[in-house]
Amino acid sequence: MFRKLRTASQQWASKRRDSLISTRPSQTPNDNPPAASLLGLPPEIRNQIYDHLASSTTLTLPPVRPRKGPRPTGLLLANKQTHAEFRALLLSQANLLIWISALDFSSVMRMLRSLPPKDREALQRNPRLCISVFLSHVPSREERRALLDWLVFRGEGEGREEGVVFRYDVHFSVRLRPPRPASRYVNGYHMRRELLQTLIWRVEQMVYAVSGQGCVNQELVRMVGDLQACADVLGNVMGDPPLG
Repeated sequence: MFRKLRTASQQWASKRRDSLISTRPSQTPNDNPPAASLLGLPPEIRNQIYDHLASSTTLTLPPVRPRKGPRPTGLLLANKQTHAEFRALLLSQANLLIWISALDFSSVMRMLRSLPPKDREALQRNPRLCISVFLSHVPSREERRALLDWLVFRGEGEGREEGVVFRYDVHFSVRLRPPRPASRYVNGYHMRRELLQTLIWRVEQMVYAVSGQGCVNQELVRMVGDLQACADVLGNVMGDPPLG
């Protein structure tokens, strides 16, 4: 009799255990919430993120780089989709700073020649393209020849200026070799201003060499205007005496 009761008790416990197991909700890997990711966001939100990153990014072009320059953004290296979505926005909104020494624009000309059509269209929409010229001395004949090559390139053929538009700035070297002896200058700012005015005068002399058949080279006009604005800032802010 006790054996029958023990057997019945075991059967009842087994049925109860099976019933509890069958009523528990089954969990599968698909029931876990998906991990958050950039590509999981709606396209309009992704574009807002891209716009913010692009507008706050500064890109530099060799040959001269700052000692602590910005690093390329990692979104271009994440995967093909983010590269395709972010590249055009980056090129159309980022601050592009091109450092030029010895008036050698060969790296910029190579860049413009090799630009894919989509990248060129993106740069055409970017108003923040700046060429910063390193200036330490009166341009030599070779440097003036390199500058002339740039102006001719921008006025003809694949480098024509109505495409990608640059503005110009100047960065002075620590050691300057001005046109006159250092004792002839009131201060360092006076020296910088005259050195910059000498460069502007040299550029203006190229007008006949780069303007063909009555056409005005707009790159030369833009360069002279921007550099003259820099010279005016030196004169107005620091109170330099008139040159001459």
